[in-house]
Parts: sequence; C-alpha cells; structure tokens
Amino acid sequence: MTKHSDDRKFRVLLVEDNLGDVFLFREALSAANVDYDITVINDGAEALEYVKDPQRYPIDGIPDHAVLDLNLPKVEGTEVLEALRTNPELAHVPVAVMTSSPSPRDRAKAVQLGARRFITKPLDLDEFLNIGEVLRQLLVETTAKIHV
Repeated sequence: MTKHSDDRKFRVLLVEDNLGDVFLFREALSAANVDYDITVINDGAEALEYVKDPQRYPIDGIPDHAVLDLNLPKVEGTEVLEALRTNPELAHVPVAVMTSSPSPRDRAKAVQLGARRFITKPLDLDEFLNIGEVLRQLLVETTAKIHV
C-alpha cells in the first residue's frame, strides 16, 4: 500500500456487517493513499464486546479512528457509539458514522454521541471511493492534534 505524506500507518476499526461495503471501504482507503491496518467487526454485539475489552482484538494498540455503521445486526450502532464514548480507554478515538440512513434524526443522534462525521453511503462507486479521502483528512488532522 502507498503511504501518505507523514509515512504513518493508521489503525482503523471498521464496524460494518456488509461485506461489499467492507471491500469498498478498503478500496477507498487505498485510493486515498492511506497506509492502514484494519480490524473489521461484523455486528453490534461483537462491537460491544470489543468496547469492553479492546486488547483482545488483533489491532496493535488503540485505533486511530473508528468507522461505524448504524444499522448493525444484534445491537444498533448508536448503542455501540455510546459505549465507546463511556470507555475511558476508547473515549478519545474519533468516530465517523457511515450508514445508508439519510435520516436527520440518525445524524443528530450520532453527533450528540460524539461522532465527528456522518457519512451517508453513496450508491455511486466513485462517490464511495471518495470516502477514503475524507477519512484520510480526518486521520491526518487527528494525528496532527495529538502530536502538537
């Protein structure tokens, strides 16, 4: 994978049940020249287990960014986001919500719970690939704030 300008490999947590969207998400990061390690969790119940004990997952350290679908099997994404925000070990991790829901109510709830971005999954492939650039900018901004 090509690295971006600061030669840093980012740790990304993706909570997404749609394997096609997982594939496209990886493609989007690669298209944006993001060097990354990714941990994918496929349902809300497993994501809650991760939030309770992040060290048991194969991600080297705390993720630099989390991307969370709202419409997950077993447990809704808003419940996962709320749990993330109450875990002192993970509360600082920036979260982008990536969902098929265009609902203003879902957007407001996600922002209220601390999501930094609310991304409605586009139907167009090129637009989906642009998500990688949005995430790259968020990763770089977050890293710059941490290292200041």
